[in-house]
Amino acid sequence: MRRSLVLTPADPTLHVYRGLLRQASYLPPICQPFIRLQIVSRFRRHAPDHAASPQTRRRLRQARHDLRFLYAANNGLVQNLFRILLLVFGRTGSRRRLLVQCLLRQDPPADSAQLEVAIARDTQARTYTAKDGSLAQRAQDWLDKWDTRKLCALAASQARRGPPHSPRPDIKASQTDPAARLPHTNIWERPLPATLARSKLRKEYVRLVNRILPPLPTGDWETLRALALGHPDSSALCQMPQRRPVAVPLRGGHGDQGASTQWSWHAHATEPVRAVERASSRSRRGRTGRPLPGPHGQEAAIGTHTYTPRLMRRLFATVWEMTPTMEARPGVEDKWDITWGRVPKGVPVAATAHATLFEVAPAVTRAGRARGL
Repeated sequence: MRRSLVLTPADPTLHVYRGLLRQASYLPPICQPFIRLQIVSRFRRHAPDHAASPQTRRRLRQARHDLRFLYAANNGLVQNLFRILLLVFGRTGSRRRLLVQCLLRQDPPADSAQLEVAIARDTQARTYTAKDGSLAQRAQDWLDKWDTRKLCALAASQARRGPPHSPRPDIKASQTDPAARLPHTNIWERPLPATLARSKLRKEYVRLVNRILPPLPTGDWETLRALALGHPDSSALCQMPQRRPVAVPLRGGHGDQGASTQWSWHAHATEPVRAVERASSRSRRGRTGRPLPGPHGQEAAIGTHTYTPRLMRRLFATVWEMTPTMEARPGVEDKWDITWGRVPKGVPVAATAHATLFEVAPAVTRAGRARGL
């Protein structure tokens, strides 16, 4: 059983910070840089904040929750490690938002000819017919800065692919073009005003972006592919590091093992037993690491697994199947080559040793039952 996550109350913020960094060092090497950067950047961002403010207390409470989450992932809870992989490869969380920003950013024109075409296209997109029948131009908004053609192309590919186990809502074929979903008339069967149509169009694009799975850079996608297919040169990136041994004090003190496992009669006398022993139960022991005193309930924690190479390969394959890569097609405008991860589902070939199991099996013939019986 691993060491409990009970923290000393000397400096709770510092202990939580060190505990998070310690648990991040036990993750697979492919996950450590991103998780460590998130921990360090967030603690440094809020270091000048007042320690007694409600916001700091809320962040410290969330940090303790994240500490238990990382501990459970290292302790064998597969679902926690899978969620960490989704964060690292940009399927959820802050990296997904950064990848979406890169997806929606328009490429700068390469020469003056492309610049003139972009200006003419922007002017035409912002021109509408006013109520008096004259042509007018609306003000530029945030949707004009998006590369909507690239977004719609990726949405159409994702709708055809239908990636399994996606953390985002599915995209239907009718949702790939937000402009086609706008109504032409209002409830009075009159033409839809330009301002209202633009507002509805922005909402449709926001709904589409909420469902999109952004593409990874080619280098990260190839690394994820090697991990999913189990290439030998990538085995070091997914191997869980061994846990460092717990330091033993030279003399007995507050870190003495006997003091940490001593039975607390005061808690049992003032609180219900289910509340006192909740953290030591088999269902929560994988998250807390707290042993249960006594001879009962000493079995392994419920839900924990041993991280084998096969299990790690399946986790990376699940993430790879919901991850695309997107590159512009050379020589063709507004066309992209989109590739999704796909693990080959081949039927395993029976070995010679397996065939010996059926050598003495009798030949079974299945005859049909006669009609009328």
